[in-house]
Amino acid sequence: MSDDNSKLEIIRHDTAHVMAMAVQELFPGTQVTIGPVIENGFFYDFAKDNPFTENDLLTIEKKMKEIVNKDLKTTFKVFPRKEAIKLFEDKGEYYKVEIIKDIPKGEELKVYYHGDWFDLCRGPHLNSTGEIGKAFKLTKVAGAYWRGDSSNVMLQRIYGTAWETQEQLDDYLHLLEEAEKRDHRKLGKELDLFHFQEEAPGSVFWHHKGWTLFRLLIDYIRKRQEDAGYTEINTPDIMDKSLWELSGHLEKFGDNMFTTEAREERVYALKPMNCPGCVQVYKQGLKSYRDLPLRVAEFGKVHRCEPSGALHGLMRVRAFTQDDAHIFCTEDQITEE
Repeated sequence: MSDDNSKLEIIRHDTAHVMAMAVQELFPGTQVTIGPVIENGFFYDFAKDNPFTENDLLTIEKKMKEIVNKDLKTTFKVFPRKEAIKLFEDKGEYYKVEIIKDIPKGEELKVYYHGDWFDLCRGPHLNSTGEIGKAFKLTKVAGAYWRGDSSNVMLQRIYGTAWETQEQLDDYLHLLEEAEKRDHRKLGKELDLFHFQEEAPGSVFWHHKGWTLFRLLIDYIRKRQEDAGYTEINTPDIMDKSLWELSGHLEKFGDNMFTTEAREERVYALKPMNCPGCVQVYKQGLKSYRDLPLRVAEFGKVHRCEPSGALHGLMRVRAFTQDDAHIFCTEDQITEE
């Protein structure tokens, strides 16, 4: 990572803190949870009874600029575990208390202060809020489950972007504006390609034009795979849970799998991945090392129970076709393959 990127990440990290500070000043009683830097910006998750509105984002931005103008000094302190827990309990930050309790013993617990406001954080940060500048913008609010678990409470996530200069910010916002005009969800409707509906959340209803494009892509990929020496197979969409227990998927990804019971009281699961099915095909019949490498392709329909708040057009769905390739080879053939 370059120094420029490191500086920009710190700016975004500080801006996230200033946003959280502004939110808690404007909406007392709101709890902050996590607030990482992400590509082109940052977000923070908040526990708040009433939803944030678009007008709230403008008000929060205004308060953030006031905090930047105050040029509050940034400091940090390392706390023993019990003191850190009490610090956040006294502040009513119970999500932070949960985070602290999950941090392995022996790890340093840093608390960063911007003026009187503080948060649990590894750092690093700028010397003061004034060094952030004002090239930032809050972009949207969305729902997010605590720790990404749909069985937990739904939080409110505010996204933002921050840059070193106003020109960089303007360029990025223009890019977002242009991307919005070309949003695939909007184009899908306008061009009569596909649609979604509530009865099948996260699953695509392909219209004739869209399905024609889909099949053209499959044909292109299939030809490339054949040229590369792959044979194509197809495996069942639904299989007994014992297979998923054997593969480890049920243990590791069980919460994201669709399961069902049949009349004979066997529990089945819709496949979230193609790999176990492909292995079953390979296991049929005797194989010799002389047969290797075996290149096997599959256009398999997979289903994953993604949280409803994470679904996003064709980019994040619950049912999709995955063009998987599996190679069975000797250890000596790995590098070449």
